[in-house]
Amino acid sequence: MNKDEIFKLIQRSLSNPPLILVGSGGSAPYGLPSMGDLGIHLINSLDSKYSRNYSWNQFVENLNDGQDLETALSKLSLDDGIIEDIRKETWKLISEKDLDLFKSVFLANKVLSIGSLIKKFYQTHPKCVNVITTNYDRVIEYACDSVKLPTCTGFSGLYLKDYCNEFPNKDIVNVIKVHGSLDMFRDIHGAPLNIPLMNEIPFGLVPEIITPGLSKFQAVLKGNPRNLLSISDKMIEKANSFLCIGYGFNDEQVQEKIITRIRQNIPIVIVTMQLSDSATHLITNNAKNFVTIQKGNKPNTTEFCINKEITVLDGCFWSIDGFMRIID
Repeated sequence: MNKDEIFKLIQRSLSNPPLILVGSGGSAPYGLPSMGDLGIHLINSLDSKYSRNYSWNQFVENLNDGQDLETALSKLSLDDGIIEDIRKETWKLISEKDLDLFKSVFLANKVLSIGSLIKKFYQTHPKCVNVITTNYDRVIEYACDSVKLPTCTGFSGLYLKDYCNEFPNKDIVNVIKVHGSLDMFRDIHGAPLNIPLMNEIPFGLVPEIITPGLSKFQAVLKGNPRNLLSISDKMIEKANSFLCIGYGFNDEQVQEKIITRIRQNIPIVIVTMQLSDSATHLITNNAKNFVTIQKGNKPNTTEFCINKEITVLDGCFWSIDGFMRIID
């Protein structure tokens, strides 16, 4: 296929506003830590405390052997204390970088490109875009603010927010954060709180974020995460197409229904710097109508895989700015 044919096919696949899925690769361009950065931070912060714990040492060994953070934790049963410390240290690292982004966006009146991408799809009646993300950061919320789009994360209130379980179906960008958020906490009794833009964890509260590992499968079935996962399932079931930005397909709870839909010929377009071997296998063996867009082997090139047919074009169309040139 030539360039025009590829672009038109992608435009047709996303002609109705797609359900957008954003993974860690969607936040990385804005200075948020990668999973690799987080793994290093956890070792530096917690290794001296847990150096005599067998499961912790196995985790460190897995990382040193080159496993990614998700894989390194996936088969380990860690003590509750370790899980709690991982949650806190994850919050601290991401929160610091997130608040730096907040300042740079609003002090410099900066527009984030992912906001421009969402705005492109928002223009279609009834002006509703649904975004599901496994990220804890507020990149999507900042991005929407930077292009003057209204957002809903399922909470009501201005500073001290309560979960309201309502996501409108017009004039809104719904952001469903299935693994929690930097703004979400719970108290010692397990009661949820949503307090925005904290620069440290409030005394007596624990971040309501779901970190990788065996505990993730239990955590998503409790409290707000369970409600948000249920909402995301319903949105996936109704989606006309999927657009994945930096999403690595490492979350069985989220992608189970996506796989069911793409087996039914629902279009899926994946934009990322590099698609993992496992994600490539999952897509090519399940999707009936797919396009993957990733960085080419040569500088300033992009590899398009369209239903298993590969084409390489000059240009960085795998970035959000580059992808905007396809759909504009």
